[in-house]
Amino acid sequence: MTEEVELGAAPIGAERVRRRKGRGHPGTIERRGKGLRVILYAGGKRFTYQLPTTDRREAAEFAKRKDVELAPLRRRLQGGLLRERVSALLDKYEAERLPLKSGSTQDTYQGSLTSIRAFFSERLRDPYVDAVRGGHVLDFLNWRRTRPHKSNATVSNRTIQKDRAVLHSVFGFAEELEWRDGNPVSRVHPPKADSRSPVILDDGQYQSLLDACGGSRPMLKLYILALGETGARCESEVLHLRWEDVDFEQGFLQIVTGRDGHRTKTGKSRYVPMTGALGKALRQHFSTFRFAVYDGQPTPWVFHHVTSRRRAKAGERIVSLRTSFLGAATRAKLPPGFHQHDLRHRRVTTWLAEGKNAVHVKEAVGHADLRTTMMYTHLSKEHLRSLVEPAATDLPKNLPKASFGRRLG
Repeated sequence: MTEEVELGAAPIGAERVRRRKGRGHPGTIERRGKGLRVILYAGGKRFTYQLPTTDRREAAEFAKRKDVELAPLRRRLQGGLLRERVSALLDKYEAERLPLKSGSTQDTYQGSLTSIRAFFSERLRDPYVDAVRGGHVLDFLNWRRTRPHKSNATVSNRTIQKDRAVLHSVFGFAEELEWRDGNPVSRVHPPKADSRSPVILDDGQYQSLLDACGGSRPMLKLYILALGETGARCESEVLHLRWEDVDFEQGFLQIVTGRDGHRTKTGKSRYVPMTGALGKALRQHFSTFRFAVYDGQPTPWVFHHVTSRRRAKAGERIVSLRTSFLGAATRAKLPPGFHQHDLRHRRVTTWLAEGKNAVHVKEAVGHADLRTTMMYTHLSKEHLRSLVEPAATDLPKNLPKASFGRRLG
């Protein structure tokens, strides 16, 4: 006994599909050209698939698999949720999620979002969010590798890792919006890449960097000293310091987040202790600039422009000192590849090498996780000396060193 089933309106002349009870398939299968066409429905929407086969069993199995894939979409549509395209997701992400990140992170994400938008909106013709699969993500990463922004060189694996992380965040946002189920980026592993080794300056190199500023660049010299003595982040933290953030009486700098819309990377305010060298430099800086007036107005910023220029007005906050910093590094003849962020690495590394409490170091530099702080131990070899050079207090009092060495052997 057979049961005639027809789901959806088939065109005139289309062959109806008969199936046995308990062995049917969802939707409609009909002849179309040299193959078969499968028609399925989800939330009142029609989905058509053209198969290059005339085998009805193969078409029926395909219909079953696709119907399972459409089940999450069916639930979303029945719940009144909209089906949106990737371009709409990117617009919403940039408007609602990106502003919650720190300024430097926003700049980094924006570069990746530009590539993501170009691939999905232009190359893939703006697919629906729920239609994106792991294969599309893999295609994007392969495409991105040969699409550098500013040069003809192949994009590095570190950049590919960054773009994948941003794409993962975007589709994680889509999950929260219930625009899709599951994150397709999770199915694609990031490429392996060698991590960059920061340049850790010794005391002589550090002093040479400060000396390279001379007496004509007071803002730059204080900036370098603030980075090197506190380990604070450069453009998102140090250059946002205000006069009231400096507490000479207690000997602390306060890194403030959430003020006037500015957010640090971790989104948490904190206190950082000042060294004697930094405190002395800041007192001198205060005596020179604290009550300076520009166009009749005082400035709230510790680091500010002293004179008006083409793209800067006296009294305004200095946004970046990157170019001046690299110039000083060149004059100081520092190793190639040295970055201003390496001073943060140096501060954490030297504190740990001196045996400072790792939890206190974590709080001072604003790490969200202690594991991040402990990763810096590999940058200094000093803490390994204890493996072969025991402290004098560990030696037996009446035992000669030579004898102690024979006992170890």
